[in-house]
Amino acid sequence: MDPKKLRILGLFIILVLPVLFFLIFQPLRKVPRPRLPKKLFALGTEERINDKGEKVMDSVYHTIPNLKLATHLGDSMELDDLRGTIYVADFFFATCPGICPKMSSSLSKVQSTFVKDDNFKIISFTVDPEKDTLDALRLYADRYDAIPGKWYFMRSSKTNIFQLARDGFFLTAKEDDGTGEEAFIHSEKLVLVDQEGIIRGYYSGIDSASVNRMMGDVVLLLRAAEKGFSFRDQKKTSKKLFEK
Repeated sequence: MDPKKLRILGLFIILVLPVLFFLIFQPLRKVPRPRLPKKLFALGTEERINDKGEKVMDSVYHTIPNLKLATHLGDSMELDDLRGTIYVADFFFATCPGICPKMSSSLSKVQSTFVKDDNFKIISFTVDPEKDTLDALRLYADRYDAIPGKWYFMRSSKTNIFQLARDGFFLTAKEDDGTGEEAFIHSEKLVLVDQEGIIRGYYSGIDSASVNRMMGDVVLLLRAAEKGFSFRDQKKTSKKLFEK
């Protein structure tokens, strides 16, 4: 090639290509990257020692209190057993004619999306343990193709469940004192809880856009966990707020 043309080509590469690179890729830096959902319900701060042996102040957050419940599989589980696992929780009852079928259908979709993620679970608490026997819960689980070990249907006393909803998940769950078609009043919210038992978000279980947003947040939490999750006092159990 002509030396003159080579010089021109060289100048083009030196002067023009950086400009083109800037024009093409600079706008991409302005695109907001997805962020982990924030931890909710800060309680204050505490002093701790970090990995470098330095004293630092760390935020303390509300965590889901421990409670032992029966599962539809015929065994029992403590909520502290879910530490180290990301899960979505809801409150329902099997004979609910209103929002529960919609919520459970949404959770069935969520289950299908994360069926291969062992670090993700779904926990459904019945607010009507008198009617929702283990047999009733098993039938309900079968109706929505719940996978054993992935999606659990839990029962305990009304006192425990109502208190768990109110003081643990900050949701409404109570008997309906009116003449409505539903015997219980409970939230349509799905609650996302991280590996430390900290609430990360509330989403409408009857709104597809909200459910999709929740699944995106689950993906972000799972990716963060894949990079190496750790938290202090893993063996430390939550404060029990319930009757024995």
